[in-house]
Amino acid sequence: MVLGERNSLMARIPASEVTFHPHSHGDPAGRLFLWEGELYRGIRSQWAPFFTQLFQNGVIQRLVDRGLLIESELTPLRLDGFDVVVRHRRVAFASYPEEWCADMLRDAAVLILELATELAHYGLTLKDGHPWNVLFDGGRFVYVDLTSLIPAPGDSAWPGSDSFRKFCLYPLLLMARGQERIARRLLPEHEGVLQSELFMLTRDPALKGPPSSLMDRLRSRLKQRLPASWRRWIGKNAKRMPSLRRRGPSDPSPLMSSLQHLRREVEQIAWPAGSLAFADDSSNSVPQLSSRDTWTPKQRGVYNILAELRPASVLDVVSGAGWWSGLAALLNSRVVAFDADPVRVARLYHRARGDNLSILPLVMGFADPTPARGLFGHWAIAASDRFQCELVLALDLVHHVVFEQQLDFPHIAGGLAQFSKRWLVVEFVPSEDPEISQSSRDQCLWYTLDNFVSSLQRWFCSVTVLPSYPPSRVLLVCEK
Repeated sequence: MVLGERNSLMARIPASEVTFHPHSHGDPAGRLFLWEGELYRGIRSQWAPFFTQLFQNGVIQRLVDRGLLIESELTPLRLDGFDVVVRHRRVAFASYPEEWCADMLRDAAVLILELATELAHYGLTLKDGHPWNVLFDGGRFVYVDLTSLIPAPGDSAWPGSDSFRKFCLYPLLLMARGQERIARRLLPEHEGVLQSELFMLTRDPALKGPPSSLMDRLRSRLKQRLPASWRRWIGKNAKRMPSLRRRGPSDPSPLMSSLQHLRREVEQIAWPAGSLAFADDSSNSVPQLSSRDTWTPKQRGVYNILAELRPASVLDVVSGAGWWSGLAALLNSRVVAFDADPVRVARLYHRARGDNLSILPLVMGFADPTPARGLFGHWAIAASDRFQCELVLALDLVHHVVFEQQLDFPHIAGGLAQFSKRWLVVEFVPSEDPEISQSSRDQCLWYTLDNFVSSLQRWFCSVTVLPSYPPSRVLLVCEK
């Protein structure tokens, strides 16, 4: 473990300099906090020996090496109320499960089960099964909640099974049956997706009371075919009847069996036809920097801007096919990409993962970003706080939100400024453009370049007008 020289000399963190994370408040084992720009976790006295042992015997490092757990290390620091302080690598952008496409939620669910399975070999498990303990980072998911690790209970199933079903399995089943919009709305609810809601929304008899094994399914079907008098007799004498199957010495434990069963349930979810046909989508190709001579003037113009400014982070607020997000990632920016269409987000997710690009694709519309929820954001931090980037890229946006969502220039300029730490690159499509109908022009006489620039100047110190493509359009490069 290598710590900075300053930290190694510091024994106690001043409580007045600490900011506790709003989501970290109900865990009896510890709390997350920020100090001097770094992310730490304080471990309370009751749990300090347990987690210290996990670090000392190498379990934590092995989980980190396998890519299952966020990089973590013990520190010599102390904080009042906590016997041990752990430092974590900080993930650039924290996203929530309701912002992921279905494939991302499925991959996060698989990671949770893989981690729980690996922990079972050490006599450990996870006390939680929900996906808020997982973050998407650098093209992959990683588990971030260290204090969810607990000693495995005795001869019993996984304690996180119920929350895993409500926040992973049931939402995935809803999404696979065409109810993705509803699944997203239910995911952030305190109770997630209930089994009764799953059945009501799908009307699938197999989901009304999901059996836990193939034998249970066979018993259930056989019981339905028996006469009522026989079913009553079986119900009265079931406890006296011997089990149809006993565990042998080679059978997995109840903990491992429950994890394996959940893994099969996730992997057997049937997705709608065509939802994973990403390879045939040529419109989603990542730009090739070596073929810039074939690009349009707009593409070359945005490339020149990004290459000159070199922003560390870029938010693409209308990612579409993902070309612009791919361009920013190829120029070594960390990219967050918004799009309201889950299919386009899924395609970008697979493309970015396949090409190893640092892109976080999210199902989100610019006009309806995730709001803060709960007291002081304890349930959800607003998207405008979590996804602030050095540069915001807003191409093919303004005319759509004006004429389709009835936003005016002050709303648009203020919204873009909320996400931008320094720069904004936004395209303006004039009213005479063929994409804008005559009726729209007549209704919005205020829709002019001068008015848009005036709104931007309220938030940005400089606004530079550059050519775009087609020639009637312009790019506005704004700086705070």
